[in-house]
Amino acid sequence: MFLNSAKLTIVIAGAGFGGIRAALDLNNFFKKEPALAQKYNLYLIDQNDHHLYVPAIYEIAGTIHDDAKVMKLKEAVALPLEKIFTPADPIKFHQAKITKIDVVNNKIILNDHAILKYAQLIVGLGSAANFYNIPGLKENALTLGNLNSAIKIRSALEKKFCEDLKTKKIIKIVIGGGGVTGVELAGELRGYIKKLNKKYQTKIKSHLTIIEGQKDILPDFDPKMVSWAKKRLEKLGVNMVTGDLIEEIRFKSALTKSGGRFDFDVLVWSGGIKPNPIIETLPFEHDKRGRIAVQENFCPVFRGDNKMCSNIFIIGDNCCHLRHQTLPQTAQMAIDQGQHIARLIWAGIKKKPLPKYQPIHNSYILPVGGKFALADLGAIKGKGFLVWILKELVFLDYLISILPLPQALAHWFKAINLFIKND
Repeated sequence: MFLNSAKLTIVIAGAGFGGIRAALDLNNFFKKEPALAQKYNLYLIDQNDHHLYVPAIYEIAGTIHDDAKVMKLKEAVALPLEKIFTPADPIKFHQAKITKIDVVNNKIILNDHAILKYAQLIVGLGSAANFYNIPGLKENALTLGNLNSAIKIRSALEKKFCEDLKTKKIIKIVIGGGGVTGVELAGELRGYIKKLNKKYQTKIKSHLTIIEGQKDILPDFDPKMVSWAKKRLEKLGVNMVTGDLIEEIRFKSALTKSGGRFDFDVLVWSGGIKPNPIIETLPFEHDKRGRIAVQENFCPVFRGDNKMCSNIFIIGDNCCHLRHQTLPQTAQMAIDQGQHIARLIWAGIKKKPLPKYQPIHNSYILPVGGKFALADLGAIKGKGFLVWILKELVFLDYLISILPLPQALAHWFKAINLFIKND
């Protein structure tokens, strides 16, 4: 079953940060020129019916059941695509999982047996946890990458907490990986344990350890940011083991390269990601982490003959190396890339000069437990309560960029009202 007609078709694979930005911008371009819209099909494909605000996922893991059931949590971080796009828009959303991308015949095959033949394809399929073939890790670790995984973490902790109400054992939590996700989660879980103690009127203690293979937590971050983060985590009672790699998981213990043994009741792995499995099947040059190497304008190169594929664009977590420069795998960069590709495609349609890509400065705000966050905005660095407020305003700004203002404000107030209880 072919979805598209004889029109030229632009397909956006993935409704992540890059995909949704490209979809919105192309949709708006075509809305302004209805005559051109009649000549093109514009499709957004994703297996979910929503766009996930991933930076708030750590909050889900620390939200107590009494404060929010699953549906309420979903409403806070999952933005229904039907609210972002309307039936009257030029873009059409098709919910399905991509099973194959045939780059030779320019076709996408979906799990509902539909087939899309594309003229141009934007690939932003996101990432999955990378367990690096560490024995026992995949079978024993929880991960934090989507709504369901966050709910599993909070459920596992509360279940263990309830099991230990009578014995009052110390709950041992190990987080493998001291990058952004590991640090955010560590700060959040310390608060979650306090809330569980209040809920059950007890005083069960917890022991939380981050194990990071690099010489320090938050590898590649500014040293000042790292120092601030470490002091904050120490204040929260988080133990940090750095310069040591987890080599095996055995009998509820994480065994490290140095011979260390860290027993756990709950193990969370945040030590690395790899591109969506579909990316591995594409016949392009890849780096050692599985990402597709891109050239000018995010076009990939065929493996072996160095020939560029000019009608496919790879963005976000799926790509690496632009003019020999490695781009950070962040939401901010993915949004910037999606915006650029939309402009690039539109310039081609309008037969105008193609824009050149100039990477933005990758600024960040990192929450570290409670109403406390760190920020590196380039020339300006800061920490504390005001930075935490800035984090929430960034969330609002993002919502305004993809939703009508009344809907954005309503969603933001609802989410803030929920997550402020965590802090």
